[in-house]
Amino acid sequence: MNSAADDQRELAATLVDRARDVASELSARAGAAEEQRHIHAESFRAMKEADLFRAYTPARFGGYELHPRHFWRIAAEIAKGCPSSSWVYSVMSCHSFVVALFPEQAQEEVFGADPNAGVSGILPDRSTATRVDDGYILKNSVWPFASGCHNADWILLGAQLPGMPPGHDKAFFLVPPDDIVINDDWYVTGLRATGSNSVRLKTDDYFVPGHRMLKAETALAHKWGTSRPLLYRAPFAALLVVSLSAGTTMGAAAGALEFYEDLLQTRSARPMVYTEDIPKIRLSSTHHILGDATAKLEAARLMTDHACDLCYEAAVNNDKVLNSEQRARIRLYGVHAMHLCREVVNILFQDSGGSSLHERSRMQRFHRDINAMSMHEAMHEEIIKEVYGRLRLNLPTTHWLL
Repeated sequence: MNSAADDQRELAATLVDRARDVASELSARAGAAEEQRHIHAESFRAMKEADLFRAYTPARFGGYELHPRHFWRIAAEIAKGCPSSSWVYSVMSCHSFVVALFPEQAQEEVFGADPNAGVSGILPDRSTATRVDDGYILKNSVWPFASGCHNADWILLGAQLPGMPPGHDKAFFLVPPDDIVINDDWYVTGLRATGSNSVRLKTDDYFVPGHRMLKAETALAHKWGTSRPLLYRAPFAALLVVSLSAGTTMGAAAGALEFYEDLLQTRSARPMVYTEDIPKIRLSSTHHILGDATAKLEAARLMTDHACDLCYEAAVNNDKVLNSEQRARIRLYGVHAMHLCREVVNILFQDSGGSSLHERSRMQRFHRDINAMSMHEAMHEEIIKEVYGRLRLNLPTTHWLL
């Protein structure tokens, strides 16, 4: 009989194959999606119909509760076709993980209606919410960078709880998309098609039922025994950062490497300008770049898998709670792997020649998008290095997303 791990591998292989098929469809729409500044409804529907959004949905609702090392490979295949679509997929899947920590009634509303539900939103607190009978009054505000908001089935909004002590004063609220307004303000050079507009509520004092609220401290708790399904015992912040960063950047880097090799093999037979009949494929600098990019990408893959395994091992061994330094180490590995992928794309883009600047070139999209991804505040490499270094030396840190 197959073990649970074997079943997961077989399922993951099927989902990766489906993602590869969907990616070719997304690639054909990538340019048009950038023009309209959010992914097409058809593209979103294709990912849903392939059941890709079930990856982090609880099994009791028909989800797959995938190991994170399987999840990032799905996102990577999508990214080869359209990094923006992969970013939206990753963001929404991470939010599905968050929703899986909400009260059962909220999960039933989201996943019971659609196991492939797409959840957009912004988790950092941008407003305040006051407790009232049966729920909360959420003050209107502007929540920026709501990737995928045009296609969302639900919206997650972060808010502060006034009067609560630090560490207990942040919460997430589930809001139907019909109750929000999308501000038309996503005019950017990278990740253009993610539709990461800011959003606001349609009313200034918005009532949210109590079951649609999750305190951040509940999500960040590190010891749950068997009261949560296995996947959701993993360290919340570490898993989310690795899942958001890894697949999309790994796929963009792998796509850029494929583009570069194709350029060498099929379009670089003519001699380089200002050389004595030496084609690009025979330049020693080309060989060095190819080796360097391959090594960096493989290092990123191994580091990402290690970070994913550490997350899952923490879930399996939930009685042994990871300390802050261990959780920060997982984030350090995930973020460093992401920046290795960015280095790969930047090196290959620089050496691909002026033709890669053209809008029809996939390379310029990989280049713009991966540099945009690395600017996400949760992926700031210098910050997480400092946080880890301080914790390693038993010094305090004010960084709460651990």
